[in-house]
Amino acid sequence: MTLTPLQNTVSRLDKSLPSGDKEVCRLVIDKARPCIAIRQGNKVTVCLCCGNSMVYSGNERLVKCCECGRTVEIIEEESWLSTKRTVQRYFATVDVVEGIQLIRTYDVVLRYSAINRPKDVSVQELCRHWITSDGRCEVTSKRRFMGTFITLFKSMKLRMKSTDVEDYLANNATVLPEIRLLPELSCRLVSSDRLIPGNALATIRNLLEPDYSTI
Repeated sequence: MTLTPLQNTVSRLDKSLPSGDKEVCRLVIDKARPCIAIRQGNKVTVCLCCGNSMVYSGNERLVKCCECGRTVEIIEEESWLSTKRTVQRYFATVDVVEGIQLIRTYDVVLRYSAINRPKDVSVQELCRHWITSDGRCEVTSKRRFMGTFITLFKSMKLRMKSTDVEDYLANNATVLPEIRLLPELSCRLVSSDRLIPGNALATIRNLLEPDYSTI
């Protein structure tokens, strides 16, 4: 199959792009660590951000810690132990590479010790969205998706067909700080706060309208 000039560029950049795992690990630990609280059977709930214990018997999944003021996600102790004290989240970095807007999406697993202190972090890059200033988009990923991950490639591969799963992952990932935007996008995006889970990729693609006459 003959590749377009953009696909050839993406294929070339994919091979030379350095791993972002260490930087993602640093950003997650320093600036985007999930705020969680473990609720025991007696409703005593321990905030893992500050260590404060409080009694919470409500049904809300997100509550504010009365000590540190952070909004924490309530996790039942039974579920916490069944997952061996791990938290899995999707995170994304937003960067510019050779004039192309790049969104890299990662699967991040944080493991906690027996005393609920952060122990280690594992990072696995899943996919990349390459978006030009005129709205064209190419997607590469390390895995072939068919409901679940079934094939692992050693390197990123162009997705020539459906990208629904990759789009879903990128849209539902938490965008990490220290983002870089194309000038065309920066002037349209009033605040990076708009790049929130559920709309990050969609927002960027909507703001960069494709010019089909040049394709």
